[in-house]
Amino acid sequence: MQAIGHGGPRTQAGLEWPAPVIVLEALARFVSPQVIRSVLTQTGRHTRRIRRLPAAAVVWLAIAIGIWTDLDIPGIRRQVVGTLRSLFLSRDAKHPPCKSALSQARTRLGACVMRQLFVATSAPIAVDRTRGAFYKGMRLMAIDGVRFEIPDTSANAAAFGRARTRRDGQSIEGAYPQIHAIFLTETGTHLVVEAYLKRGKKSEFKVATTLLKKAPSGCLVLQDRGFYGYRPLAEAHRRGMHVLGRVGDHVVFERTETFEDGSYLAVIYPTLKDKRHHTNGLPVRVIEYTLDEPNRTGHGERHRLVTTLRDARAYAAEELVVLYHQRWEIEIGNDELKTHPLHRQVHLRSRTPCGILQELYGILLAYNAVRLLVHEAALSLDIDSRRLSFIHAVRVLRETAPLMRAAPTSLLPTLYTAMIHHIAQGRLPPRANRINPRVVKKKMSNFGKKRPQHYRVPQPQTSFPQSVVILM
Repeated sequence: MQAIGHGGPRTQAGLEWPAPVIVLEALARFVSPQVIRSVLTQTGRHTRRIRRLPAAAVVWLAIAIGIWTDLDIPGIRRQVVGTLRSLFLSRDAKHPPCKSALSQARTRLGACVMRQLFVATSAPIAVDRTRGAFYKGMRLMAIDGVRFEIPDTSANAAAFGRARTRRDGQSIEGAYPQIHAIFLTETGTHLVVEAYLKRGKKSEFKVATTLLKKAPSGCLVLQDRGFYGYRPLAEAHRRGMHVLGRVGDHVVFERTETFEDGSYLAVIYPTLKDKRHHTNGLPVRVIEYTLDEPNRTGHGERHRLVTTLRDARAYAAEELVVLYHQRWEIEIGNDELKTHPLHRQVHLRSRTPCGILQELYGILLAYNAVRLLVHEAALSLDIDSRRLSFIHAVRVLRETAPLMRAAPTSLLPTLYTAMIHHIAQGRLPPRANRINPRVVKKKMSNFGKKRPQHYRVPQPQTSFPQSVVILM
C-alpha cells in the first residue's frame, strides 16, 4: 500500500495519533481542508500544540455524525481516521482516544466553528442547466421550519424548552426538549442555504425577515402562511426579490384592481395607523383558488396566495398556484435530513446546548455535502437532482469513504468519479399522484414522564434476595 488517503506514505510517523492530514476525501470537494483551516484560525480554535485530537479532526468528526448516524462517537472517529489505519494502530498496541477524550475535544471546539464553516460553504449550487431550480430566470428558494427532539437533560431543557399543549384544561409538557430550526433551502437541489436555530416554543414569523436577507438577489421565495407579514414582503421588495406564499383566512384584503385570470391587487400596511392614513402601503397580488378533486385535502375550501409578482400577464395565476406546490420540496428535504438519517428516539445525541448546536451544524454540513454529490450526479445525466435517491447517495458515500481513505492518493480522482456514477444509478421513479392525510396515531401511556432526575437514581445497596421480607 503506497499511501493512506491524503496522509502520504505509510511510515512509522504516519502510525501515530493523530494522522498527519485528516480529511474525509469523499467530502473534501464541498468542505475543503483550506476552508477548515481558515475558519479555525478566524475563530481562534486552531490547534496551538500537538494533540492526539487536533481541531481539524474534531471538525470532521462533527460532520461525520451526519453520515454515520447509526454509530457511536468512537465508531464515527474510526471512519474519520480510517478503519484500515485503526487496525494497524490496534495491532501495534497504540490505543485510540477514549470516549471521554472525544467528548472533551468536541467541547474545546465549540459551536462557533461549525456555524462559521456552514456559512462559508452554504452558497446555492444550482447552475443554468440544473433542471427544476429556476422559474423564468428566478432561482427558487423556500422557507420552512422543523423541530428536532434532543436528549432530556436539564441544560437542554433550560436552553431550548419543551413543547407544551393543553389536555382537559391542564398544561402538558412534551417528553423531550426541542430545538426549532428554520431553513432557507434551494428547492431545485434541497441544499440548505441558511439555518436559524432557536428555542422550540418561539414563533417562526420573526425569523422570516432575517432569512430573506440571506436569500440571493433576484430569487423567488416560497413560504408557508406562518411567515406572512408586511415586514418580510417589504424586505423582499427592497432587496429586489419576490415572494409567493400562503396567507391565513383571518387576513382581510381590499381589492384595488382585478385581473382577467381572477387574481387581484391589494395594498398591505405595516400598522393600523398607516392603513387609516394610506401611508407606507405595499401593493401585493392575491390569488384565491379551491380544489375540485374530492379526494384531495382542502377540497372545496378557499386557499389564498400572496405574491409580489404583480404582472398577471407575465405570471399567470394558475401557473403560480402549481408553482407554489414546489414548496413541499422543503418538506421532502426535512424528511431527508431528519426522518431517515436520524430515525431514533431523539434526533440529536448531545447532552449540552453547545454540543447540540455543534452537532446540528455538522449534520447540515454533511447533508449539504451529499446534496452537492447528488447534484453533480444529476448534471452528468442531465436530469432533475430530485429524481435521484438521497438515501442511496448516503449509502454509497458510507461505502466509498473507507475505500478512498485507504487508497493511494493518485487513485482518488478515479474513485470520486466512480462514486458519482454510482450515485447516479439511484434514480427514483416519477412521483405518484398521491396524498397522505396529516394525522398521527400515538399511544398514550399511564406511566409518568421520564425526566433528568430519573437518569441517575440511587442504586440498591443489598441484593434482591436480601431485601425480601415475608409479611405475616
